Amino acid sequence: MLSDLEIAQAATAKHIEEIASALGIDRVDLDLHGDYKAKVKLDVIAKNSKKPDAKYIGVTAVTPTPLGEGKTVTTIGLSQALQYIGKRVCTCIRQPSQGPTFGIKGAASASTPTA
Repeated sequence: MLSDLEIAQAATAKHIEEIASALGIDRVDLDLHGDYKAKVKLDVIAKNSKKPDAKYIGVTAVTPTPLGEGKTVTTIGLSQALQYIGKRVCTCIRQPSQGPTFGIKGAASASTPTA
């Protein structure tokens, strides 16, 4: 079985324009920040005002499971399942908790001191 690191290193990132195109967002509606990330311009809202509304799913919880499978795992699993059944999916998650990395709780929302 491959480790998480080996899986990540074997992955090939998609260009952000390819991802935007799959979501029906034109190149002119993007503010590119390199090849792999961009901000979507607010004009997109007006351009798509005649299209049916999308569905928004919020995933929230107070505490993760004892194994640490919390909101991020649920969100990614749900997104993959919706894509699998043919839905067009865009997933947005904030920075996952860094508590396990630093041995403290709530590090993702705390200020990180600089050296």
